[in-house]
Amino acid sequence: MPQLIASSSASDNSILAESELDFSRPVEVAPGILWVGIYLENDPFQCHPYFINNGSESILIDPGSMLQREDIIRKIEMACDLKDVKYIILHHQDPDLCAAVPYLEELINRDDLQIVTHSRMSVLIKHYGLRSSYYNIDENDFQLKAGNRLLQFYTTPYCHSPGAFVTYDQETKVLFSGDIFGGLEDSWHFLADENYFRHIEGFHMAYMPSRDILNYALRKIESLDIDLIAPQHGSIIQRKFISGLIEKMKQMECGLYIDRKYSQDLMRTIEKLNNLQTEFEVSLDEIKKLKRNQDGDYFLTTLLMKPLMNEWNQSKNVTTDCVLIQKKAFLFKERFQHLGGDFNMTGQLNFSGSHYVMFFNGDGMGKSMQGAGGALVMGTVLNSLLSRVAGQSNVLSVTPEAWLKGTYQEIQTLFLSFDGAMMFSGILGLVNEETGELIFINAEHPFLILYRDGEARFIESELTMRKFGCPSELGFKIQRYQLNPGDILVAGSDGKDDLNLKPGAAAPEINYDYSLILRLVEQSEGKLKKLVKSLYNQGEPTDDVSLIRVGFLESRHAGEEHKISDDLIYKLKISCFIRNRQYDKALELMEGDSEKQNAEILMYRGYCLIREKRYLKSLKYLTRALQLRPDFFPALKYAGMAHYFLGNYKKAEDYWASAINTRPDDPFLKKRYPQLLRRLEKQKVLLGHKQLED
Repeated sequence: MPQLIASSSASDNSILAESELDFSRPVEVAPGILWVGIYLENDPFQCHPYFINNGSESILIDPGSMLQREDIIRKIEMACDLKDVKYIILHHQDPDLCAAVPYLEELINRDDLQIVTHSRMSVLIKHYGLRSSYYNIDENDFQLKAGNRLLQFYTTPYCHSPGAFVTYDQETKVLFSGDIFGGLEDSWHFLADENYFRHIEGFHMAYMPSRDILNYALRKIESLDIDLIAPQHGSIIQRKFISGLIEKMKQMECGLYIDRKYSQDLMRTIEKLNNLQTEFEVSLDEIKKLKRNQDGDYFLTTLLMKPLMNEWNQSKNVTTDCVLIQKKAFLFKERFQHLGGDFNMTGQLNFSGSHYVMFFNGDGMGKSMQGAGGALVMGTVLNSLLSRVAGQSNVLSVTPEAWLKGTYQEIQTLFLSFDGAMMFSGILGLVNEETGELIFINAEHPFLILYRDGEARFIESELTMRKFGCPSELGFKIQRYQLNPGDILVAGSDGKDDLNLKPGAAAPEINYDYSLILRLVEQSEGKLKKLVKSLYNQGEPTDDVSLIRVGFLESRHAGEEHKISDDLIYKLKISCFIRNRQYDKALELMEGDSEKQNAEILMYRGYCLIREKRYLKSLKYLTRALQLRPDFFPALKYAGMAHYFLGNYKKAEDYWASAINTRPDDPFLKKRYPQLLRRLEKQKVLLGHKQLED
């Protein structure tokens, strides 16, 4: 017989150590929880079934093999009527805990008897010939409510089976741990002592595939408040030994079923990989630090730029609206920023009583910081020029033409001083507020667009000037055009034309049709917000995009039709990365506290993680999005997709059922949802006839 010291209650450790136990009867290890196993003489591999006395909804846990069945049944009948057993929990599919179940089914003889297990186990357990229906924990929120008793289940995959799990009884704080904490003992003790680790070590090193897999399970277990652990093998463990055992178990090497030589080679390889991972993590930290510093520099530059991007025009007759979407996008302190070399500015000038609206749209040479440097210079000089003469009270004594020429010369002189290192293209124009006369200069910038009576066309036909900062054989030339009431002008950088028409394709397809922008202006009816959305729907801008819309004597000017918010720019940037399959860049742009993000951004994060096959993490953001917006169709669709790829088909069906009720014509769901239903039906068949009926 085993050497043991125990008692009738596990809730009181002092009582637990008071008296000898009678193994011919059930042993109460906690209130209402009985050990109903037998002692196998000279067998270090002791198997422990447990019984939870719960009235007509009593629970049998890992009832054992055919070697134990008569003794187990006799002990259960000492505690209750066998017909009170409604649930049989099977932590995995091995015969040492499952083989007796068909025999028990006959004796229990209840139509509502249920086998509680994981769906990955039920497909194997059915081969014992069970007739009862299955209660798959992964399809029932990982818990079982039996009367007033609540059992919670925690998956411990590959410890040592794919669908393995442990059971926690909240009422008694008892953990039924399956194979985890199991031990092999030549001289078996019913209760674990301070030396129990040596018995655990041999069992786990032989039966658990790896330390990482075991530690994943241990991290879940150590978060629970446990008074007693009841393993399937070995000894019952009291609270005082639990934390110490877990810490030692975390350091165990597992997987000793592998050939010794191969195991040694594998361990050396793992050690090398661990060293490489450490080096990689150090390098990654350094890269992240450099990136944070770089983003800090970018952010400081945006702070310098913002005061220069002035829209001072307040004219009622000549309206101006601007949009600026720089190519370089980044987060700084979880706030979206963008930086580049494009520049917009508007204002009003008074030439001897004739009032004009000034507008400038320009593009600095170079990318990101280099272009931004040019924009800073251009913004500084234009603000300086305009601040000298701005306002209705400051009357200029020169003509509009003379002012344009003087402004050009001042800008040109400054940019020439950079000796070719900094150049700037741009359109600088003046519109008479009363007559609609337009005079402008175009320094090698895309042609100015006129939208009139539903048609868009260029009002220029040839290059007339070189960029600011470029020595020129063309000299200086003012162009003129007469606007009619209702006319709209659109000035824009070449970012509006340089579109990748096939984002995400192996090779980009750059647009060379410069009349495309005319068709988009017509489709958008001259509305700036609609035009910007059309650009991004047409393709991915490969450069900064800036536009100025100038309207003359419009019968209706709705500001909301032309206003482009930072939130819209942020979403356009994210969607661009996604369309180009640059999910890592999209995720980088959405980093930050998910609790502060809206449902749409959370949905985008979840979608990108799905595309990167990080399904479990995607659900963190998708479920949060659905908490904010329960009927949010994309989040429902992608949450179902994540569960589908994880193999949680019932969960996938729940989400997709809600999604298809919202949008029954969605092409993806019309195809995939019926396939999922057929798969679930087939899974029921595989699990047995009884489950199909349920």
